[in-house]
Amino acid sequence: MSFSITCPYCFGVMKDNEVLFRSEKVNAGECELLPDNFLDTADFIANYHEDDKDEILKGLKDWDFFLEREDEKYEEFWKKFVRTTEVNPADEKLGITPYRRPILDPSVSEHCRFLKIQPDKSFFIRDSDGMVSGIELKTGEVCHRRVCKHCHNPLPAAYGKQPVKFATVVGITGAGKTVYISQLLKNMPDYAANIGLTAVVNTANSRIFLDTNPIHPGMPLPDSTPEGYFQQPVFYQIVRETGENDRVTEMFVLYDVAGEVFVNPDQISRYAPYIEHSDGIVMLLDPLQFKQIHQLNGELQSLDETTAVLTAIHNIVSSGSSEQKCQIPIAVCISKVDLPEVQEVLGAKLCGMLKDDVYGVDSGDGFFLPIFNAERYNPIAKELSDFILHHERALAMQLRTNYSFYAFFAFTALGCEVGSGEKENGEPFKYPVGPILPKRIEEPIFWMFYRLGYIGTNEPVTTSAAAKIKCPVCGSEATSPLPAEEQIIKVRRFIWTEPIYVNRVCDNPDCRHKWEYIP
Repeated sequence: MSFSITCPYCFGVMKDNEVLFRSEKVNAGECELLPDNFLDTADFIANYHEDDKDEILKGLKDWDFFLEREDEKYEEFWKKFVRTTEVNPADEKLGITPYRRPILDPSVSEHCRFLKIQPDKSFFIRDSDGMVSGIELKTGEVCHRRVCKHCHNPLPAAYGKQPVKFATVVGITGAGKTVYISQLLKNMPDYAANIGLTAVVNTANSRIFLDTNPIHPGMPLPDSTPEGYFQQPVFYQIVRETGENDRVTEMFVLYDVAGEVFVNPDQISRYAPYIEHSDGIVMLLDPLQFKQIHQLNGELQSLDETTAVLTAIHNIVSSGSSEQKCQIPIAVCISKVDLPEVQEVLGAKLCGMLKDDVYGVDSGDGFFLPIFNAERYNPIAKELSDFILHHERALAMQLRTNYSFYAFFAFTALGCEVGSGEKENGEPFKYPVGPILPKRIEEPIFWMFYRLGYIGTNEPVTTSAAAKIKCPVCGSEATSPLPAEEQIIKVRRFIWTEPIYVNRVCDNPDCRHKWEYIP
């Protein structure tokens, strides 16, 4: 059995037995095998002439193999993004740079001489599902740090075992992407439980992201990601029931990308793959970009950059020539709706609804159904759609023209007053006064889950998109995507049954027709 893995950094594809490994054994300092009075191996080769030279040289070369060194493939990938953003606190305590650990490739004979053969006569250690999880050195160290064979970036433990979905959070610098992602990850297990799912946030990347971007009362908020820097993706798993005794686990990869890169000709090609491979996009709009709001605030910003980003995203997925609309679901979100000047413009009715939590749909047994609560969301969607159409018609028109599946959301990732301070070096910073009470940050993700077919809905979801999907039998616009496990049905043809692929179902209870929808 083998597993196909798509790298979350370069999107190269490989089998699980093609991954490489970072060595747990790392040498430092001076090799004890080197005779006195010799500077290094090169000096030894040139000037040592005793009979045991070959034996000593072999030991020196073996020792040199495990020296901490630059990884050319890794550096080649990261030079596009100024520098790597990978950190590993455990390695830092050891005084080792994680991406300078020697790379071990079990397909290279020169490397295999250091590896222990496993009971199955291969060099691979496999987990209970048969997936390659590590290798073992003859000296006893177990190397479990898998890396992509194409770019040598790290692959989280068990990554590639389950289906993977990629999502990108986009917004101009200062829109609150880092704060949003931090709060989302921190609270994801609770959020997922409200729609009948289980979320697991335990990869090293996610833990490090939360540790380096803490959100606490009185503490400085995380700095904005500098333009051109590519933040490490974060990972979480979603587990959903598919039957009384069955479940499906999906791995989600979340990227934080500054919107400015998509309107910078020098950078767009570097980030285009993270849009091309996205299964969903969350676009954050800083409310100060809205004319009426920034006039009250006095800070001059514009939505021109956001509309340019939307055009760039459409051009990326259509290769700049297609007349088709973008089919990637995009959640367009107004952030920081707790600001007084934002509330003044949004109005009391909409602000009142946004203060409510996102409620699940009770299953009657103490849990929640796997349902997107459209009954609660739709009134908000209508108000937001009317607001954007009235105040920023160009943005509304661009979305309608270029995107088939989009929806409007609004939230606050803090829900409290933000104070200002000054660090010892005089650098200004902002901090949440507290208590921190995020509101509705999970709703765009729930909508994504609905669009991907993970959950259903309790009524048709309000959409501003021009393209509406209608049932080909009854004509109803109330339709839903089918979960992956229900996308093959058997249809009787005379004396035999034939498997048919379907991906959509009519929500009309008198119809319930299933068919293959092709955008």
